[in-house]
Amino acid sequence: MKHVIAIDLGATKVLAGIVDQNLNVIHSITKPSRSSIAGLADIKLAVTKSCIIELSQFAEMNNITLVAGGIGFPEYVDSTGKLTSKDCVDWELQPKTDLAALTKLPWAVESDVSCAAIGELTLGSAIGFVNFLYITVSSGISHSFVINGKPWTGETGRAIGFGVTKVDYHGEFVTLESICSGLGIAREYEKKTGIAVESAAEVFSKIDTDQTAAEVVATASKLLGHGIANMVEILDPKNVIIGGGLWLGAATYRDQVLRELNPEIGSRIKSAKLTQAGLLGAAHAALQLTT
Repeated sequence: MKHVIAIDLGATKVLAGIVDQNLNVIHSITKPSRSSIAGLADIKLAVTKSCIIELSQFAEMNNITLVAGGIGFPEYVDSTGKLTSKDCVDWELQPKTDLAALTKLPWAVESDVSCAAIGELTLGSAIGFVNFLYITVSSGISHSFVINGKPWTGETGRAIGFGVTKVDYHGEFVTLESICSGLGIAREYEKKTGIAVESAAEVFSKIDTDQTAAEVVATASKLLGHGIANMVEILDPKNVIIGGGLWLGAATYRDQVLRELNPEIGSRIKSAKLTQAGLLGAAHAALQLTT
């Protein structure tokens, strides 16, 4: 039985696990990837590396032989597995080389949204689909257009950039992600009020008693709904899967966004099934290195 290390490195947490060749998660670890909503996550990949070391020790103690590793980053990744951006995570050396040196294993490096899309295709809401649009709404926002069972990454790996769509926000053009993501909502509320919050969840908890919180969430819902509608109009997918921690975990936000969509577009949308889609997609990528 083959076993791999799989990592879903997010802008707010790291989910890491040992996964077998049938995509069963044998053991997993979750750690925060940041201590505040400001700045980049996982400085020098210290959190990710600590998870890998713990998993390697677990494997050794339980006589599990690891054959490869796979990791999904919230960054642009080219066709060779090289990161071409540093927007969310504070990496220094190319992870494909850096993590291979740490573990003496081959590593597959993908964008986190592509990993999540493959996870949903393999075990989630997209089972049986050949082509579909996957959107993640979490600490960040991005997309993966799956064609013939494979994520389309574009010429340079940048065909995942739903979150960098420019939107008109009070007369200023800003990215969709900066207003509508989990970090975007938390940062916008903090900016408007001067009140420090740890996450978007705190903002949602205030919407019935705090007008600013309600306005921040309402604006984010409207802009994200319009953004999803535009993406569906452009790509015209039959099926749209939306996942990510914010989408799956915040029903109030999800429902507000869906109300912004017309019935025809709304009928194409299904919520993701898996909370560990990114981890399973990273494992799938790692297992491909061993075939």
